[in-house]
Amino acid sequence: MIVTMSGSPVNELDASDSSAADRRRQFQTQLATTELPRHLALFYRTHAEQIRVITTYVARGIRQGERVVYLFDENDVETIRDALTGVGLDVDSLQAAGQLTLIDANEIYSDSAFDPVESVDAFRDIAADAVADGYDGLRVAGENSWSFGLDCSFDEVMEFEHRFDEACPELPVTALCQYSLEQFAEEAVGKALQTHEMIIYRETLCTNPYYTSPEEAIEYGAPLSNVALLLEQTRDIHQFRNDVERREERLSVVNRVLRHNLRNELNVISGRLQWLVEQGLFDEAAREHLDAVVSATERLSALSENARHVGRTLDDRQREPANLNATVEEGVADAVCEYSDLSVDIDAGPEDTVVADATVQTSVREVLRCAGTNLSAPTVDVRVEADNHYETGTVEIIADDGFIAEAAMVAFENDSERALAHANTLRLWVAQWTIESMNGRLELSGQPPADRVRLTFPTIEASR
Repeated sequence: MIVTMSGSPVNELDASDSSAADRRRQFQTQLATTELPRHLALFYRTHAEQIRVITTYVARGIRQGERVVYLFDENDVETIRDALTGVGLDVDSLQAAGQLTLIDANEIYSDSAFDPVESVDAFRDIAADAVADGYDGLRVAGENSWSFGLDCSFDEVMEFEHRFDEACPELPVTALCQYSLEQFAEEAVGKALQTHEMIIYRETLCTNPYYTSPEEAIEYGAPLSNVALLLEQTRDIHQFRNDVERREERLSVVNRVLRHNLRNELNVISGRLQWLVEQGLFDEAAREHLDAVVSATERLSALSENARHVGRTLDDRQREPANLNATVEEGVADAVCEYSDLSVDIDAGPEDTVVADATVQTSVREVLRCAGTNLSAPTVDVRVEADNHYETGTVEIIADDGFIAEAAMVAFENDSERALAHANTLRLWVAQWTIESMNGRLELSGQPPADRVRLTFPTIEASR
């Protein structure tokens, strides 16, 4: 498998329009931090918008080690080649290596050969070949204007889309269909909207509330008319909003209990117990029981405080890109400010690496808080690395002694949150929830107790 990039020429479209560059950066961040479905669609109005999206989508696939097939139709091959070169891809080398293929869509979809079943089978074969050749999967982007040349109804194209969805679970493929809002009729756009689980509109990746699964399509006879679709989804959205409101009300009550009532009552219990201990009214055996109750009360109080901290941390998250070294340094500074005896040495990564989500800072801070709580005067090495080819960053946090208990390690390996019962381990869950929310992962290593935590997460291009 080969990943080839040339230098980093500035995309002319982006250089001449700062707002366009900002939109591209935001879309890069979304692609990097979102687990894509197998089948998504781009709805666009301008050629510049189309080019920004498809080049970002293709470049991400190349750098993730996927084979990419681009089916051009309304754009000629030289336009696509120039656009991909403009975002730093060495198109000649990628084509020669077989990682990038540019195909005239009419060679795949022609009126004499178009058959929904056969077309899905063809993609299955292409995906299997990609995996056999050592790639991590297949990424396809197609200009759906090819359908204008077919002597058949648009519903047959939609049948192909639904059949593709049915085959998706067994295909290591991500496909992007492209629909120009200036060329496709409203009825066709409405039908296309129903066949894609996620869409890109105005250069924003959106979960599609109008998506109709293959099973629903068979049961309800989809695609629905635009009016029927709006009515169906209006009902579903109404029910969803009601469910969300009821859930928020319940959570609000629980939060008030945990963050206020529970803490206050525990303070009362702790104070009374301490008074009893100080009176000297009990023998040694009774005092041992009292001491145990006092310790349990203190642990519950600490757990309540940590739950409050978790709520604030998750509520305050703002997804935005930031310099990798800077965001790691901020996370370290937060932890050192809280634990004065915590000694941290940072081995910085490449200076121009941009992390796709600045909340990496939260994960770094929470892992270091675990070390600061569980170890006495710990010394910790924080190693920052980046793989610019694959647009990934890593932070390894290595302590001089084990600080993640075996019970917590087992809970993580089994994907079980039973360790939430412990305040210290709750911090580690916050680190994991945060890193997973940006399409990253947290790994523990070392003999129990673990002394090493590795965070892996997506980065984006620094220059565009």
